[in-house]
Amino acid sequence: MQFLQPVAKGLIQNTNVPVLLPTYWSEHQRKSRKYTSVKVTAHENRYSIYVLSTDKPYRGNDPALFQPPESSRIGGLSGYVGTMMPSDRPNDFVFYKKKDGVKLWVQPWIRSLIYAKRGPWTMRFDGDNGDEPYKQADELFKYMKKVNWLKNKDIIEGHISILGTIQEAYTSFSWETIDGYVYDFNYKGSIKEAVKIVDRLEYVQ
Repeated sequence: MQFLQPVAKGLIQNTNVPVLLPTYWSEHQRKSRKYTSVKVTAHENRYSIYVLSTDKPYRGNDPALFQPPESSRIGGLSGYVGTMMPSDRPNDFVFYKKKDGVKLWVQPWIRSLIYAKRGPWTMRFDGDNGDEPYKQADELFKYMKKVNWLKNKDIIEGHISILGTIQEAYTSFSWETIDGYVYDFNYKGSIKEAVKIVDRLEYVQ
């Protein structure tokens, strides 16, 4: 990733956490006149990457990026030493239907909140209105199946949360590896792109 290359080496040198980085990112269309910029922090037991949409190009970790408005943030990735707790289904959720062998449970009064569980993944969908959360589930399942539910990743516990609509979603992936590290990835954009980015995360040396 061109916008990550200048800061990748510093990350590896300044943290003990194995560093995962995106090898794919959907760049802005030239006509949008937007640029992708990045700032990073690295500590002994944690690193964080913030991906920002900016009106002009900045070099990695430019001081001007250290207090950007939240609206400019389009993604982020962090890794740290830790463990995750399993996320149980809320007691008041009721069975809705099965999709692709996965049971969907819905909050009966709000009905825009869905809980699902498949393999190591606990999933929560929160749509803006109507059938949006069901569309979110359809969209996520479609693209997770294409990457075999990320079974090639070293995941023993994982959470996926989706807010918004399927084209302008806020998607969050969190997972714990067998070695005791937790990774968090979040992305503003389509669910398809979020899954594609996570599928192509790779460890760097």
